[in-house]
Amino acid sequence: MGWWMNLEYAAISDRGIMRDKNEDFWNVVLGMDGKPQAFIVADGMGGHVAGDVASRMAVETISNKIASRLQQDDSADSVKRILEEAVLEANEAIYQYALQTLNGLGTGTTLTAGLLHSGKLTIAHIGDSRFYLIREGAIEKLTRDHSFVGELIEKGILDPEEAREHPLRNQITRALGYEKQVQIDFYELDIHKGDIYLFCTDGLTLKISPDELLSMLGIEGKLDSVLKRMVELANQRGGEDNITAIAVKM
Repeated sequence: MGWWMNLEYAAISDRGIMRDKNEDFWNVVLGMDGKPQAFIVADGMGGHVAGDVASRMAVETISNKIASRLQQDDSADSVKRILEEAVLEANEAIYQYALQTLNGLGTGTTLTAGLLHSGKLTIAHIGDSRFYLIREGAIEKLTRDHSFVGELIEKGILDPEEAREHPLRNQITRALGYEKQVQIDFYELDIHKGDIYLFCTDGLTLKISPDELLSMLGIEGKLDSVLKRMVELANQRGGEDNITAIAVKM
C-alpha cells in the first residue's frame, strides 16, 4: 500500500461492572502486508434482543468485505464506496437476521469504522459510538452522536455534562440493522505524523470527558496501558455499560 509511516495501535473491550454480557464488538483488519487497514467498533443496542449478535455481525461482515475488496490502486472515491457497500451489506444481514429469527423484533448496533488508504482515513459512522482526533495537543470529536441527548446538545438544550446523567442517555436515534434503509455519515481526513485516533463506545465517553481522554493519551507510554487505565477509570465511575476502545498512533 506504499505506507509512508508506521503506526502503533491497541484495543480493549470490557464488560463493565453492571452488565451481564459484553454487547460491544471490535476488530482491526490487517492487509496482505500485515499492516492495519481498518478499525471497527460496534455497540449492540442494549436491552434489545441479540444486541451482541448485531454488533458481531456488523464487524465480521464489514471486515470480510474490506479484506476482500481493497486493492493497492484504489482511488479515494472507490475506498469510500467499498466502505459504504460493506456497511450496507452488514445492515441488510442484521435486518434479515432479525426478521427471520427474532419474529420481526428489531435489533441493531452502532458502528464507527475507519479505513486507512493512501495517506487518508475514511470514517463511516452510525449511532453514538465516537471517533476522536488528537492532533497537536488538541482533541476533536469528529463524529455526531445519533442519540436523543446528542441532538439536544446540538440544539443547545443540554450541555455535555448534563447529558451524561440524562435518563435517556442510552437512547440512540440511528442504528445499523434496525431498519431496511440506513443513513451513514462519512468523514475523511488527511493523516498527519503524530496523530492519535480513538474509536470508542459510549461506555467510555459517558464516564470520561474529552479533556481527560486527551491528557491520558498525551502521556508517553504504551497505548495498551493507556487503554487499560481508561477502562479502570470508567469502571471506578460506575461501569454501567460495556467499554470498548481502539487507539491508533501515527
